[in-house]
Amino acid sequence: MSGLETAIRGALERSDRTKAEVRARIYQSARQALESGLRKQGVNDPETVAEQRHQLEATIHAIEQEERERLKAQAEVAPPVAKPVTPAAPQPVSPPPAAPTPAAPQPMPQSRASEPKAPQASKPTEPAAEDAGVLSFGADRDHVADHPSSLDDVRAERDDRPAMDAVMGERRQAAAPASDVVDEKPSKRGSKKRAQAAAKAQAQAAARAKPRRRRGLFSRIFIFVVILSSIGIAAWWVYSTGLLLTAAERQTGVPTPTPTASADDFSGNSQEPKTIDPQRGFSSAWLDIFKPSDARAVKAGPNATVEVLGASDGQAVKIASRSSDADGAAIFTVSPDILREMVGKTSTIAITVQSTGEKPVQFAVSCEFDRLGGCSRHRFTANPEQADLLFRVTLPPAVTPNAPGQFTINTDMSGNGAGINVYSIRVLPGQ
Repeated sequence: MSGLETAIRGALERSDRTKAEVRARIYQSARQALESGLRKQGVNDPETVAEQRHQLEATIHAIEQEERERLKAQAEVAPPVAKPVTPAAPQPVSPPPAAPTPAAPQPMPQSRASEPKAPQASKPTEPAAEDAGVLSFGADRDHVADHPSSLDDVRAERDDRPAMDAVMGERRQAAAPASDVVDEKPSKRGSKKRAQAAAKAQAQAAARAKPRRRRGLFSRIFIFVVILSSIGIAAWWVYSTGLLLTAAERQTGVPTPTPTASADDFSGNSQEPKTIDPQRGFSSAWLDIFKPSDARAVKAGPNATVEVLGASDGQAVKIASRSSDADGAAIFTVSPDILREMVGKTSTIAITVQSTGEKPVQFAVSCEFDRLGGCSRHRFTANPEQADLLFRVTLPPAVTPNAPGQFTINTDMSGNGAGINVYSIRVLPGQ
């Protein structure tokens, strides 16, 4: 912050520092130089930015306080300073000449106090008005005061050049005299300060330029790597999925033989379509618990419906349950003869089913074999294609059954009320 403070003080020495508007422009140029420097250095941390702004506002506040005190002191010392200069004039009646003023051994701030009394007498209360809160130093910059001398209602043009270039531009704008101030030659001391401030500004600009070039190089490398990685991933995906391959190149399995027709494929007895036998694939060792001819012997619960269907794939029973309890089940009777074949053995039960719609249907199967016990509840899924579902049942050998058993099916496992088609129920005793 010492570089900006030096630049502010140098700009005040080279400008009409008695005017609040000129000082406001210099302070605003310092704020813009700080913001530009933070952006060029890539400082994005809110705490760091706030700290830098606070330090600058504190510096501006301290400099402004010094300027106000100096103006007050000049206003108080101005009358006695002008008296010793008056006798030096050859004509006491005329106003004090401007030529002896540079030859006086007084410093630059006191020489400005020897200006004509009319401008000083017309503005004795200007510092007091500024003390009343007209000027703002960063705390209320967002709330612009409706006052002609406010620092906040002055907006300088933003420039990307170093801070001293902006300050020099403000000095050139304020170079035109607005009163009877006598032009003064810059001292050697002021030239030395300007040279030092310019050197510091150039060093700061060079320091900010180097990291920016490195940051640009890294960002370009990062963008190039991201684009190259995206292209590589896309190429790998196209190659792995075989997107550019033909249908023949994608077929990597055994070639499908060309279908042919022979005399063995035709019986020649009848041209009418034949009904598929639901018992094909089962040997004579299988016993029928239910077959399509016994469809009307199926009992339905209060919340179940049983409907006999006849289709090209064979006769079946459509079962639809509206509840998942015993009231929504369909009951199939198992004869005592079949139970006697199953006593003391582990038997396999096969159910040939198919869903009534295009979606799979979940259903439950349970059985009760009088005093022999029963089987636990089994849950299956019926697909749109006809399939055989198998499970095993073990009955104890101690009791001989005399009463028929029951085989129940409930189709409301998913709660949608969908149904299934039951083509047959078979049992293979002892296997």
